[in-house]
Amino acid sequence: MDDLRTGLWPVDTAARVLDRVTALFSALGTALILAVMALISVDVAGRFFFGRPIAGVPEMVAMSILAIVFLQLANTLSRGKLTRSDAFLSMLRNRRPRLADTLDALLHGAGAFLIYTLLTAFWPLFQRSYGRGQMVGTVGQFLAPIWPVHGIVVLGSALMLAVFVMRAVALTTRAVRGAP
Repeated sequence: MDDLRTGLWPVDTAARVLDRVTALFSALGTALILAVMALISVDVAGRFFFGRPIAGVPEMVAMSILAIVFLQLANTLSRGKLTRSDAFLSMLRNRRPRLADTLDALLHGAGAFLIYTLLTAFWPLFQRSYGRGQMVGTVGQFLAPIWPVHGIVVLGSALMLAVFVMRAVALTTRAVRGAP
C-alpha cells in the first residue's frame, strides 16, 4: 500500500503490517498452486504408467482452487492490482486529486460492505461444516473435510475486508489532508 501513504504514522504502519500479512497469505496460495500442479502430475503419471489414479484428485483440486483464490485476493487488492475500471478516477486524479481520493474512498467503502456481506453469509457455512464434520468425496474411495477450505474463505474474506477498510481510511485521510 505504498501508493497510499498518508503521512500519519499509525495509518501507514497498520497498512504496512496488513500488506505483509496479505503477502504471506498470497505466498501460501502460491505454494498451494505448486502442490496442486504436483498432485495433478503424479495423478496423470499414475494413470498412464500404472493404470491407477490417485483417489480424490478432482475433489482436492476443486477445493484448492477456492482456497487459492481467497488466499491471494486480499494481497491483490492491497497492491492495487484488483481488476477495475479506473479511467474516470485517473482523469479526475490528474485534475482534482482530493475529489478523486474521496470518490475512491467511497468505492472502497462499498467494497468493504460487499465483503462484509459475504463474510457474514459464509460464517454460518463454516460453523456448520466444522461442527458437523462435513466431508467431500465418495464414501469408500476418498473423503476430506470441507471445513479447512471454508475457514480459508472466512480468513481471506476477513483480510480482504481489512484491506478495503484500510484503503478507504487512507484515501479519506489523503482527501482531507492532501497527499504527503
